[in-house]
Amino acid sequence: MKHPLTTLKGAFIMGFFSTLLAIAGCDRVATGELRAGQSTVADMKTQMGDPSDVFKEGDREIWVYPLGPEGVKTYFMTVDPTGKLEKIDQVLTDENFKRIVPGMTTTEVRRVLGKHGKEKRYAMSINEVTQVWKFNRDNADLNFEVLFDGNGRVKSTGFDDPSLQRGSSK
Repeated sequence: MKHPLTTLKGAFIMGFFSTLLAIAGCDRVATGELRAGQSTVADMKTQMGDPSDVFKEGDREIWVYPLGPEGVKTYFMTVDPTGKLEKIDQVLTDENFKRIVPGMTTTEVRRVLGKHGKEKRYAMSINEVTQVWKFNRDNADLNFEVLFDGNGRVKSTGFDDPSLQRGSSK
């Protein structure tokens, strides 16, 4: 009979490596197996499923794929007029966060960052809404928050570290 700690240790190691494989798999599928200039819309659908959004930019389509819990990584895949994958961009970046400025609409923000992960409303400002994009920087999960006024326009932006929230073990 195996010692209970040996079994527990083995289960932990298996779980740890399964998690690493799953995390690596998402990026590998999105960026490794799909090839710009070669992959087609059919390839994208087979490997990634249906996008959360599709929007036009000139004669091209942008297919949006948020991955992970709350879209820790969001890929914009540009499809050329012939139906081929032209490029893949991970859009939850500091460069794109800087592009979000007061006065932008929710639609304009979504075309830069993709769909947000969650929304927050506060009783003191019921007409305002905060949309949150969870992303990863230096192996830490952070939130980029955009506060929209009652007219659906960006009022302010900021970052929030979920590990600093009450009840966190960090």
